[in-house]
Amino acid sequence: MGNFGHHLAGSVAAGGVCGAAAYYGLHTGLADAGACGLICGISGLIPDIDSPVSRPSDIIANLAGALVPMFALQAIDSAGYSPSELLIIAFITYLIARFGLRAMIGRFTVHRGMIHSIPAAVIWGAVVFLAFRRAPGLTQNIMATAATIGFATHLMIDEMFSLVDISGGKFTPKASSGTALKFFGHAVFPNILTYAILSVLLYICAVDAGFVGNKYIIAWPE
Repeated sequence: MGNFGHHLAGSVAAGGVCGAAAYYGLHTGLADAGACGLICGISGLIPDIDSPVSRPSDIIANLAGALVPMFALQAIDSAGYSPSELLIIAFITYLIARFGLRAMIGRFTVHRGMIHSIPAAVIWGAVVFLAFRRAPGLTQNIMATAATIGFATHLMIDEMFSLVDISGGKFTPKASSGTALKFFGHAVFPNILTYAILSVLLYICAVDAGFVGNKYIIAWPE
């Protein structure tokens, strides 16, 4: 699999392409194009949050602690809350992201489990889509697409490094080949949990986009 340097380089490159495509191809503002590239670049590091305690997982946990409160405040109508309430919301979401999420992932996942999978990439894209639900539709879709691309870039780099094992002069697939770009893992419960989360998030995204119904499973604050 690729190391942290490979993933960082791939994420930066993918982020640059996404930002340039948003600015020159879709004619977004400079700030939106920069945010698109940033989200893509960060997303390329996120799958390694399931790694054992290490430098990459520490960096990703710190990034999650910074991003999740911002995403939460973007998703709700902040004008409907007092400054004190917003502070409490930001602090609680920081604690959940920085410590609770990592503890849960460490408890229920293994490295290169279902977090390293195509459904997980779509889940992350859906989370970003909902985080930008108060942005214009084009911006919302650009950010979600960039997040999914960045996440998938990580998986593709891992798969490329697992494709061949150059040992003894023979090019043969490594044992880890096929464990990144996958739809299902070996364990039943992580598969069920992943697809349950994916289904709920896609339903909420569809409602948010106006494709189905007009009521959420859990109502958004307005």
